[in-house]
Amino acid sequence: MSTRIKRLQRIGAIIWKHTSALVAVVLIVLALIVGYRMGQPDREAVGAAAPKPASAQEALSQMYTCSMHPQVRLSDPDAKCPICFMDLIPVTEHSGDGDERRLVLSEAAAKLSEIETTHVVRFFPTAQVRLYGKLTYDETSVSRITAYFPGRLDRLFVNYVGVPVARGDHVAEMYSPQLLAAFEELRQARHSVDASSTTSDIVRISTERVLDATREKLRLFGLTEAQISAAEAGQSSDDRLTVFSPITGIVTNLAAREGDYVETGSPIATVADLSRLWLDMEAYESQLPLVRWGQPVTFVVEAHPGEIFKGRIAFIEPLVDDRTRTAVVRVAVDNTDRKLKPGMFATAIVQMRIAGSGAVLSDELAGRWVGPMHPTIVKDEPGQCDICGMELVSAESLGVVGDPSLTTEPLVIPRTAALLTGARAIVYVKVPEAQSPTYEAREVMLGSRAGQFYIVQDGLHEGEEIVVKGAFRIDSAMQIAAKPSMMAPSGGPSGAGHHHGGSMKMPPPAAALAPATPDQFVFGLMPIFDGYLEAQRALAADNLPNFIRAADNLKSAIGLVDEAGLVGDPLATWRSAASTLSLDSPVTTIEDARARFEGMSGAIISLERSFGHTGSATVHIAFCPMAFDNKGAEWLQVGAEINNPYFGASMLRCGSVRESFPPVHAAPSRVHEGHRHE
Repeated sequence: MSTRIKRLQRIGAIIWKHTSALVAVVLIVLALIVGYRMGQPDREAVGAAAPKPASAQEALSQMYTCSMHPQVRLSDPDAKCPICFMDLIPVTEHSGDGDERRLVLSEAAAKLSEIETTHVVRFFPTAQVRLYGKLTYDETSVSRITAYFPGRLDRLFVNYVGVPVARGDHVAEMYSPQLLAAFEELRQARHSVDASSTTSDIVRISTERVLDATREKLRLFGLTEAQISAAEAGQSSDDRLTVFSPITGIVTNLAAREGDYVETGSPIATVADLSRLWLDMEAYESQLPLVRWGQPVTFVVEAHPGEIFKGRIAFIEPLVDDRTRTAVVRVAVDNTDRKLKPGMFATAIVQMRIAGSGAVLSDELAGRWVGPMHPTIVKDEPGQCDICGMELVSAESLGVVGDPSLTTEPLVIPRTAALLTGARAIVYVKVPEAQSPTYEAREVMLGSRAGQFYIVQDGLHEGEEIVVKGAFRIDSAMQIAAKPSMMAPSGGPSGAGHHHGGSMKMPPPAAALAPATPDQFVFGLMPIFDGYLEAQRALAADNLPNFIRAADNLKSAIGLVDEAGLVGDPLATWRSAASTLSLDSPVTTIEDARARFEGMSGAIISLERSFGHTGSATVHIAFCPMAFDNKGAEWLQVGAEINNPYFGASMLRCGSVRESFPPVHAAPSRVHEGHRHE
């Protein structure tokens, strides 16, 4: 009996062991099912709360963006921003008339954006060109005094450069055996003519011709009629001849000294009339279409601050220099009061009216008469040129006068209205009679820029209202709305980001979006580099006065750089470098100069890397590891041989060339050289 009970107990234990495991499994499954059912939302409630898309196409077209990175465009509402991992929000399409090129704003949004508009009008805009140059002699007013016969300069009355002379003033006294012989020939010829009264007509005519030839010989020697008459009458017993100045002016050069023996044609002195000067300026290729012969020019010089001088363009060089890509524009300047001096630097402004075709309208010379070979000769009536004697011609016949009455005034918009991206230009036009402020993106074709205005060739009509302030804000809203905009002509996303399962456009490289640097700015940096290199050579020679002079020249050159057309990062780079290169506080020691020069070197190297340099010389970035207590310092120099400005003569050759930069018109290269000490 006991054995049976034990057997039943054993069998029951085995059954319970397996049954408990099964029960546990069943309980777990039931718990999962209950939890799943409890987690399911009410289908009716969901259907009532969530509106269904109108169509499958609408669901696919709905895009989602990031509130912090609106360039992100994804179709998946559950995706995260690939840049900041924030939740995406639906893109709200601004509606109006359904035009994708239009943007509708509320009155409050338009006011908050500070949008200002103006109307498209017609008029002849005035442009101006800023040019830089140097005053020099008027070459038509320069006379070189030469020897008409061989002889010795017994006396030289103009014995230093700068002495003023008037027309007819004595310049020198010359002794010449040939002159004495010519005097004797003249007296003999005169005596023969006097004695021929009793001879035949043939002999008398022959002797008179000999007398005339002798007189002409003395005229060619430079003698005046009074001198010839005195010699012929035997009243002149002097064996020296006085040489007179042919013009009034200043002696600018002495080619001989008292006691020199000169040959026929040898120069003695050069006299320049400074009552008329030339202002020679360099105009870039982009500026040449805006300058015309005969245009009035105003300019200033540092010697007379606040005073404006005037002149007229008298010559435009027909060739462009291959190296500088500039042509000479010459201005004739009246200097009767002698305030201006050759060698002065000048900053000039040329103003002109622009027609729709880009042509310059110039009527300053209308009805006047001009010398065809010497255009500086301008008169109100027909006549002859004062210089060459040619007949004057009308200014209209030379094609330099334009009649505004025969030209239609062009369409003109303010410069701030146009959003420029390379060859494209976008203008936002306010839609008239719209219930809410509505703006339409219009792609336009622009012509020439005239000061603060652009000439419109196509895309706008007179009287249309355009945005002149706030256009960038409107364009940004167009981009957020995935509509065509300045940076995205076809609409859609314009930004960048990495994501999976969607299609996004990568942004163009920064260089592709950066505005091009104007050529006139790059060429305008030439004096900056010249001034810096002059300072570098001065420090390498331990010459503090030359460094101070170079720093002053550099500061003046910085003030003459034209920033027109320079925007964004290039403008920031230039202004940062300019502030460092311009030394405002005085330099008193060579050590102070070298400490300042380190910052100047960093600034000039940044200009070289950003814009390059023009000219014909290759510049090198050199490095000295021992400068400033072994901290090391760089500088820019011409030539591969080290000229260390931080040590001068004590360690002139300490350093190495790290990089080399050829001029911007040549192919770039990099040259590395070894380090050396001497």
